[in-house]
Amino acid sequence: MDYESLVMEACALLSETDCRFFVGGFGQRDWRLDVAYDLSAVLEQLPSLLVGLRTGTEAELDLYSQGVERTLKFTRIGQDVVIRCRSQTSWAPNPETEVMSSHDLESMFVRLANDFATSLELVNPCISSLPPFRDWRLGKA
Repeated sequence: MDYESLVMEACALLSETDCRFFVGGFGQRDWRLDVAYDLSAVLEQLPSLLVGLRTGTEAELDLYSQGVERTLKFTRIGQDVVIRCRSQTSWAPNPETEVMSSHDLESMFVRLANDFATSLELVNPCISSLPPFRDWRLGKA
């Protein structure tokens, strides 16, 4: 099974539990994302996003589910990352940009991977033992 299929299967399993996925920002406290579809979309893009953050190259995160339809663009400037939110719906981000330290942003995504893999281990140890989930549990996203 390829990476994307594993992520989709794992998110489907976690969506059957009390697992929650929370994202907020750009003037909206809760984007009301779900585990089965939205978290899967984020995790599918996580490896390339982390490469971009670590190398200082621009990266994007496309939250493409119907009703959400937002793209986050990450641009490194010194020790910070400027995150620009572009909406493809009537919702408008306010502000359009937010800034985080590159260290804090990378740590947040590594923690997401770790929490995901740890939760998955409780639900399905067989899938959680596969790469990359095994490494994620060890904080190696």
